[in-house]
Amino acid sequence: MISQEYESLDEEVKELLQHYKLKMTTAYEPCNEKNFKECLIGLHEEMNLLNVNYIFNPYTDVKEDTLQPEALTNLINATWTLLQHHKNATEKLKSVKEQNHILDHSNRQFTGIVKSMKDKLNSEKNEARACVATAQRISDQSNNVYQKYMETKTKLNQLTKQKETNEKSLQNKIARLKLENDKLQDKLRNKSGNFTSCADVCEFTLSQLKDRERKHKAMIVKLQTSNQELLRELLNLKESLILTGIDDLNLNH
Repeated sequence: MISQEYESLDEEVKELLQHYKLKMTTAYEPCNEKNFKECLIGLHEEMNLLNVNYIFNPYTDVKEDTLQPEALTNLINATWTLLQHHKNATEKLKSVKEQNHILDHSNRQFTGIVKSMKDKLNSEKNEARACVATAQRISDQSNNVYQKYMETKTKLNQLTKQKETNEKSLQNKIARLKLENDKLQDKLRNKSGNFTSCADVCEFTLSQLKDRERKHKAMIVKLQTSNQELLRELLNLKESLILTGIDDLNLNH
């Protein structure tokens, strides 16, 4: 549209436009009575760039260095439109500044939240590392406890078997000693029944039988004492195993 309008202008107007483009009158020189045509041409170009409809033809709009009323009206309307554009742009700029202020405040809040979340994340990472290290230590300790538990369990099984073997052996010895003792008692009673009084029994034989009976009883007492010691040791091992199992349970929890 602008290029077509430019082609339809007279050569004099085109020359003025070229002169304006080279000198940039409106940008660097104030308007006066001598250069007002060039300034109006400059306004024409600038307003077209801003999508403001303003056309100035110095050949038809100026007569005897006087701007025609129609041209003046076009200039006033274009200036009014330009002022409205400036007003709208100013209001938009004000709105944008307010929005920018709100966004800047929100951005600072968001930055603070992000920093807090990062700090919390770093703290949680440190706690997670500490938990992993603690879990590793607990795992190592549980392995040691489990190893001790297995060793104690193996020892307990061995002692249990040993106790059962000793009990069987002691029971056999006790039964044998009781049998021998019963035989001696029967023999003693038989000898006592064949004679009218104890004075007729051989003192040496009776003393020997009593001495053997005392030895048998002493051996029975000794075997029973040994059996009680084995039982106490077995109970201690069972108590140690139970306490070890409780500690292991607490570690697992």
